[in-house]
Amino acid sequence: MRIATGRASDQGQLRANNEDAFLIDDDHSLYAVADGMGGHRGGEVASRTAIEALRAAFASNRDLEPAIELANTAVRTRAAGDPNLEGMGTTVTALTVSGPHELLIGHVGDSRAYLLHDGELSRLTEDHSLVEELMRDGRLTPEQAEAHPQRAIVTRALGVDDDVDVALYRVPVETGDRVMLSSDGLSDMLRDREIESIARNEPDPQRAAEALVHAANAAGGHDNITVVIVEVLAVDNEPGDAAIAGEPAPDGEAEPEPDAAPEQPQRARRTRLRTLSGAILVLLPVLLIVGIAVGVIGWYARKSYFVGQQNNEVVIYQGVPGGVLGWDPTIEQRTGIKVADLPQLSQEHVQTNSTRGSLATAQEYVARLQNETTTTSTSTTTTTRPRTSTTRPRTTTTRKGP
Repeated sequence: MRIATGRASDQGQLRANNEDAFLIDDDHSLYAVADGMGGHRGGEVASRTAIEALRAAFASNRDLEPAIELANTAVRTRAAGDPNLEGMGTTVTALTVSGPHELLIGHVGDSRAYLLHDGELSRLTEDHSLVEELMRDGRLTPEQAEAHPQRAIVTRALGVDDDVDVALYRVPVETGDRVMLSSDGLSDMLRDREIESIARNEPDPQRAAEALVHAANAAGGHDNITVVIVEVLAVDNEPGDAAIAGEPAPDGEAEPEPDAAPEQPQRARRTRLRTLSGAILVLLPVLLIVGIAVGVIGWYARKSYFVGQQNNEVVIYQGVPGGVLGWDPTIEQRTGIKVADLPQLSQEHVQTNSTRGSLATAQEYVARLQNETTTTSTSTTTTTRPRTSTTRPRTTTTRKGP
């Protein structure tokens, strides 16, 4: 399998140092991202220790899963030798080539792997985090998870326990596919559709990685940001593939009949179909829940009306003051009433959006405001006829506004 890579890492806008680390080992077809955590320099040491131990173990002909387990041991051993590093840990998401048409991902923590196939992005890994578990249990919606105060808590990491449970994912790939490994500094700042757009529209993997990090920084950069992109330029031929491509079969082997489909492509197609069917079965309930949640939020955000102001004019808005999760209020009706023409108390009610309810309720309140404006304007200035007196005639005036 021929591969091209891109990588970018940045400390972000709020962090003083970068506790992320990444690995690009083309000689052994091994790629990884690690996001460290800990006290005084602990996160930085943990992520780099894990990456170096992973590289060394894999280069010594270890499979991916035991190599990650040895990285876990290395982090714990490093922490045991320095009191300042006690309690440090790190996530790791690593990728290697496991077959002519297949990649293998080993994953611990809340860093992520995404697949871009035919321009569409799908998430390959599940976060080992508190909010992800709450979402899987149905106790949090995706919208609630985005703002949850404990979204940074991971439930699985290297360096925490003697044993670590490594999640493995086998990913069938084709020429042109991209797999992106990233720390949560990317996924916390950008939605999946934004990641998809950047990765799809930038053909060079290095520039794509840099663009993703730049976009996460532009969105706030609340954490360290690291992206490694692995792009499949070509898949390897297996026995029988030469015949598929129209090349001569090896000596002593009969070429397949023209109508005999080679077994390997059939097996690959069946694998892709099973993967697609499984993904659909998993995604359908999630999409249903998300759709219901969006519908409920939209209904709540648009079911009421309130009286407010825009540029000193009293208007009727449809929605909730301040908006709800992107559902911003919109102007339903302009009244032509100037806020400055209202009595002080009514001005305060309008400015604080105190009147909420149905459209009829809002219109009734506007009618009362219109009457107040009319009454105020008719009694604004009155002049007393001068009496026959040696004193000067007096004029009394009712002041408008506050």
